[in-house]
Amino acid sequence: MVNGMDEFYEELDKLYEVGNQGAIESFIIGTIGKFEYVDEQRSLTCASIYNELAGFYRGVSRYAESADAFLTSLSIFEENGYRASSEYATILLNLAGLRRLTGDIVNAIELFLTAKDIFESAGAKDTYAYISTLNNIALAYKESGDYDQALAYAAGALDHIRQSGDDHDIATSLNNLAAIYLETGDLSSAGDLISEAFVLYDRMPEKNVHYAAALSTKASLLYRAGDYIGALANFRRALDWTNRFFGENIEFAICKRNISDVLEQLGDIHAAVIELSYAAAVMDRILGAEHPSVIETRRKLEQWGTV
Repeated sequence: MVNGMDEFYEELDKLYEVGNQGAIESFIIGTIGKFEYVDEQRSLTCASIYNELAGFYRGVSRYAESADAFLTSLSIFEENGYRASSEYATILLNLAGLRRLTGDIVNAIELFLTAKDIFESAGAKDTYAYISTLNNIALAYKESGDYDQALAYAAGALDHIRQSGDDHDIATSLNNLAAIYLETGDLSSAGDLISEAFVLYDRMPEKNVHYAAALSTKASLLYRAGDYIGALANFRRALDWTNRFFGENIEFAICKRNISDVLEQLGDIHAAVIELSYAAAVMDRILGAEHPSVIETRRKLEQWGTV
């Protein structure tokens, strides 16, 4: 038996705060190795460690490895008869989030809804994981273009989290709802929500991984309002926080692309090309040259005569 799981999570949290991706990966894989050494690699505790590994890989945009680790974790829970548990639903939720990131929105929504049903059957509607599921369903529907469903789920998540969540959770839900209103063109509602989120963030001693997303939403609002200087400052802050937590992942690349758009509006085409070229290189590495986002980005560079 591998003991000291509280110590494992404490150490993992410290490594995430430092932002050393290599150390995080080595620590998690090393812990899995301890389970294998004592022939407990198919235990529920080891399944939870695989879930942590999958989450790490997802965060740094190593999507194939992330999917493998999530599926390994799920298979262990299934073998142990825990398919109807809230723990199983949590891992299903995480896998669905991966599918959403890779653009498989239909499968993502299906998995999110399955996780939601399991949480409800398990009597776990008051948990953070259930509320996270509602938020993620909202984001998936937003990306599918179904804004009515997206707003309904995001508002439901915010109502739940206001009753039981801490400032980090409430701020995350506020940003999710703001991002959907931004997509619909309701800039007033989006602005009110993101302003409330930053009241919470400003009083937090430690920011979390969702802070960068809130900065990007704020930057997008400023961009829509024509405040390109303010947008640039907030996109750059979002880039720094994304890099701190996850390195040069897909959100990092998107932020670089957004910075390029702002610089173009400011008339600094030379700097815009540099940022977009960097974004294209990161996207190409993660998504592959044939991905629509990569093709679109390369096409923009071609229009500027740089590739």
